[in-house]
Amino acid sequence: MVRPHFFLKTKDAAVTFSLSRCARTALALCLLAPALARAEIKERIAAVVNGQPVLLSEVDERVQYEVQHLTSAGPARQQEVLELEKKGLEQLIDEKLIEAEAVNLGVEVTDDEVTRQADALAHQNGMDLEAFKTALAGQGISFQLVKDSLRRQALQFKLLQYKVKPRKVSDEEVQAAYAAQYGETDTEIRVRNLFVQLAAGATPAQEAAARAKLAKAQARLQAGEEFALVARDLSDAPTAHEGGDLGWMRKGTLFPDAEAALFKLPAGGMTNVIQTPAGFFLFKVADRREVAKRPIAEVQEEIRQRLANDSIMKERDNYMQSLRKGAQIDTKL
Repeated sequence: MVRPHFFLKTKDAAVTFSLSRCARTALALCLLAPALARAEIKERIAAVVNGQPVLLSEVDERVQYEVQHLTSAGPARQQEVLELEKKGLEQLIDEKLIEAEAVNLGVEVTDDEVTRQADALAHQNGMDLEAFKTALAGQGISFQLVKDSLRRQALQFKLLQYKVKPRKVSDEEVQAAYAAQYGETDTEIRVRNLFVQLAAGATPAQEAAARAKLAKAQARLQAGEEFALVARDLSDAPTAHEGGDLGWMRKGTLFPDAEAALFKLPAGGMTNVIQTPAGFFLFKVADRREVAKRPIAEVQEEIRQRLANDSIMKERDNYMQSLRKGAQIDTKL
């Protein structure tokens, strides 16, 4: 699946929305099309699914982010673009089939459900919802596009829940998962962040300005200034006025690249620069503490549901194959 780098985890499902490689869904217009030919290309049909066309412009829109970040040139680039387009088309065909099946079965995703997922996605990336919208707009990405992506992923999961009978999870499996996840104690870290925004498609001057701001922040930190003070002065994050304070966090809160770096650090440790499609992040572990693990009675149903959901998602490929077998698909790409 073609994906961008924001990550969303919910109690109902592990939904990944990346804007880079942001999931766990990439965004608008093929860069290689000459301007004079673009109108013709937008009307080309990439596939027909049960009589419904999938336009090449839809495929281009889906893979645009990956195309923007290709580093190859010439024939190698053309081949990579073609491979991305094929993957994007397969994703769109699956979505057409899922949407049609959902209509037939009366399966829907409400606006409230999508809003809750968007809010969770924002918090996964250390932002509130309004700040997340602003960060997206800075990349030229509409919030509606993100909501549409979340809706599609939620619809797929609901449909799988409807069609695939979840297996019964034993008490022994719950206990094993509990021991693996929680251990004897749990670690919490108090995190501060400093964020320098860089919009996708930024001009060379804009990128130079962002990197200069980041370099200024790094120079002040290396000179011994307090992280909170530097974040207050230079961070573009909504937490800037609080010195970048994100509060106490356990694993599963931040996006994976940040989390992997942070939980290895001692109190006072700071990550290297983490670059994302939204911009540049620096994180500091302000403090660490060991806390008693949550009792199994408190989390066992949550674990049981997660394991059951995981079993449902493993059936996705089989289910999609069954939908494709019953569909008329004419691929023209």
